[in-house]
Amino acid sequence: PSVSIVWKLQNKSDKQANNPERKSSRTNKSRDFSSNELSRTRIKNRFETMTNPVLAAELSLRSFYIFNSAFGPKEGEEEKKVLYYHPQDTDIDTKIKDVGLSEAIIKFSNTFTKDDSVQTMHTQKTCQFYYQPEPGYWMIMTLNVPFERKTRDSGDYNEYHGDTIHDTIFQSVLRQSYRMFRMFHGTFQDNLRPSEELDAPANLIGTLEAFYQSYILHLQMKKCDVVDAFGSVQYLPLNQLLFLRVQNFINMIEATFAPIKHCIFLYSDQVVWSGISPTDLYTLYEYFHSPMFDHLAQSKQTRPAYVTEQGKIKRYTLMVCRKVQNITLCLLLDDGAVENEQSLYLELNAVVNPQLTSISSDISQHLQVSGESNYGFGCGGSKDDSATAPKFIFFNELNLQHRGTVRLGQQQYQSVAGSGLPNDVMNLIVDLLDDVRSNRRANVMDETIVKTHDDYWIVKRSCNSRHVFIILNKSSTLIDVTEETKKILDQHVKGIFF
Repeated sequence: PSVSIVWKLQNKSDKQANNPERKSSRTNKSRDFSSNELSRTRIKNRFETMTNPVLAAELSLRSFYIFNSAFGPKEGEEEKKVLYYHPQDTDIDTKIKDVGLSEAIIKFSNTFTKDDSVQTMHTQKTCQFYYQPEPGYWMIMTLNVPFERKTRDSGDYNEYHGDTIHDTIFQSVLRQSYRMFRMFHGTFQDNLRPSEELDAPANLIGTLEAFYQSYILHLQMKKCDVVDAFGSVQYLPLNQLLFLRVQNFINMIEATFAPIKHCIFLYSDQVVWSGISPTDLYTLYEYFHSPMFDHLAQSKQTRPAYVTEQGKIKRYTLMVCRKVQNITLCLLLDDGAVENEQSLYLELNAVVNPQLTSISSDISQHLQVSGESNYGFGCGGSKDDSATAPKFIFFNELNLQHRGTVRLGQQQYQSVAGSGLPNDVMNLIVDLLDDVRSNRRANVMDETIVKTHDDYWIVKRSCNSRHVFIILNKSSTLIDVTEETKKILDQHVKGIFF
């Protein structure tokens, strides 16, 4: 309608030009015309802003593939090297090209080292991680570097943020993807055997596709943090009587049911008791919190599990008793020793459910009395979840335990907006941990204090494979930081450092 009105004014202007009685009217209409023109300009600019938003891309998975060069040693057999490739709809030429480039990078790096030690390659747009879990087998994970679309005088350009991708975190994610496969299917070499319908390579390829197609679907790269670098779980501290009661319960069911060899006892997703190695425990802990577990639990109650014992991998049958209140009981059964798994499952539930109900009630009462009802994100932590509150993370490398007042892993997305740690602070904590691991000296305590450009103070103290990271978000002096650190250590980790 406004365009139509302007058009009419323009056509009537010639008739009104010689009429003195309408000069005032023409002046007012000219002002209306200018006002309409200004309004149209503003609307146009606003529309252009809406149709040309500032573009940004988050961290994402570009490709994930597994290959073995020995499977296609001759020219023309390059396709046989590719054992698994994600995305699966990628054309075969791209798969062969990516595998060939990875082989070239590995061979080039070997000219400078005596072993296959290449781990990471950074480019402007991608970051590629390498891992050789078994001789000849290579796993490659490629990430898209996050970027922002910006404008300057010469035109639009992408500003990439490669520093947000920490090598240690995502190298740990790649290694964990192999451990998860090995936990439920064994090694790659174990699966390289013929079946009734397939030859050995085809059987391995089928097993890899069946597992990783589901695993990668639920892999959320942007949620990876220091927990992935730690490879740790949370333990629930109990008093002596409650812990002995749990231990006696575990001993009772292992003695009553002969096929049961190991048990894992969880309360509200925190470990109370475990009979397997810390590394295998972390893998199972990650599995229990993944959608893969929920999907499998609907179809069957048991599945094979491969656990490391004294340097060797042994096969068990994993059975998970459903949650009784807040308790989850995981059992590792002797493989092949149970003829009727359904009968054993029902008998177990009938025996253990009444005792688990009583134990759960006592643990809940203990946590309420001791004031640790906030065990969901850190035992003995502060209830202040604000961004400026002092925070700490404790990590024990001996049993792969972490606790503290920082929400990590999936729990960081359940916190109040803005209460989590910035990505650069998370990466700095991992840098400090890497520094300790690369300069390890037994029975030597060291302390490092770092101040970031946005007034974050990070204090790291380490001794005997135990590390504490204290994070303060305020403008302070070094004396104030030292005093605050002493207060937090005395309150939460007293007796660990001498």
